[in-house]
Amino acid sequence: MIIAALVALLCLLVPSAWLVRLRWRARGAGFLEPEPSLVEAAYLRGGAGRVADAVITRMYDDKRITVKNDKVMVVEPMTRNAVERALLKHCATWSRSLRTLRSAIRRDHALEAVHDSLVKQGLLLTAKTWRIWRRMVTVQRAGLFAAGFITLLILLNPRSYPAPLILLPLVIAGIVVQVTCRPGKGWIPYTDRGRAVARDLVAKGPWRELDPAVHPEGLAGVVAVRGFTAMTDDGLRKQFEKAAEQSEAARRAARRRRASAYGSSSSVSSCSTVVVGASCDSGSGSGCGSGHGGGSGCSSSSSCSSSSCSSSSCSSSSCSSSSCS
Repeated sequence: MIIAALVALLCLLVPSAWLVRLRWRARGAGFLEPEPSLVEAAYLRGGAGRVADAVITRMYDDKRITVKNDKVMVVEPMTRNAVERALLKHCATWSRSLRTLRSAIRRDHALEAVHDSLVKQGLLLTAKTWRIWRRMVTVQRAGLFAAGFITLLILLNPRSYPAPLILLPLVIAGIVVQVTCRPGKGWIPYTDRGRAVARDLVAKGPWRELDPAVHPEGLAGVVAVRGFTAMTDDGLRKQFEKAAEQSEAARRAARRRRASAYGSSSSVSSCSTVVVGASCDSGSGSGCGSGHGGGSGCSSSSSCSSSSCSSSSCSSSSCSSSSCS
C-alpha cells in the first residue's frame, strides 16, 4: 500500500506542479509598450492573416498600391516596416493576385519578428511554452486518473488508513489544477496580459473606433482590430471577401488531396517560432473555432485546429518562400 500511495503521489504531484508553473508563466512578464503598433495590434487580434490584410489596406489607403480586379499592383515602392517590405518582395513583378499575396505575406519571416516582439513584451507565449503547456494538460489528466484509481483501490482496503486521508485531498486539488490551469480555448497563445490587451483594443480606447476618419491608424486600423468585414470601402471589402473564399476553397482541395495521398498519416511541424494563423484568413472579429477576447479570423470549418494554428506547418526554409504565382 505504501508503494501504491507513492506511485499515486508521483503521478499526481509532478505533472500538477509543472502545470501550475506553466500557468504562472502565462500571466505575462516583461515590459509593455504604451500602445501596440499596427502590425502588433493586428497580430494580437487575428494572427498572421490579419497582419497581411492590415498592411495591404494601409498601403492601399496611402495609394502606394492599387487593388483592382483581384490584382495588387505597386504604384510607389515605399515601405515603413518589415511586413511592408515583405509585401513588395512578394510583388517583385509589381503585380500579384490578392489571394496569393495574402498567402505569401502570412508565411513570410517578417511575421516571426512580430511574434517575437509580442513575446518580449509579455503578451504572447513562445512556441515551446505553448506546445508544452497543451501537452502537459493531457499528461496531468492521465496522472489524475491514475492517482484517482489507486486511491479508490486503497480506500477499498480497510487496513490502508490513514493513506486515503492524504491522497483524497490531493486528488481534489489535482482536479482544481486541471480546471484552472489549462490554456485558453482559442488558438492564439496569449498570456493573461496579452488577452487583456487584445480585448481592450476592441472594447475601449481609440482603437475601437469604426470610422477610419477618427481611428488613429485609419482604415488599416479598423481592419487590424475587426477584420476586413468592417471595411467601409465596399469595393475593397468585396475583393478581400472573394480572395478569402478562394483561399478557403484552395485549402479544402489541398486537404482532400492530402487525405487521398497519405490517408491517416500525419507530419510534425519543425518550425521553431509560432506564426499564428499562417494558414488562416482573418475576415471577421470572431475567434478561430472557439473564440474569445482576442479574436481571429478563420471559421471552425477551416483547417485551423489549435495545434495547426499555433505553429506554422512548414519548415523554416519553406516559411520564407513565396507562394505567389
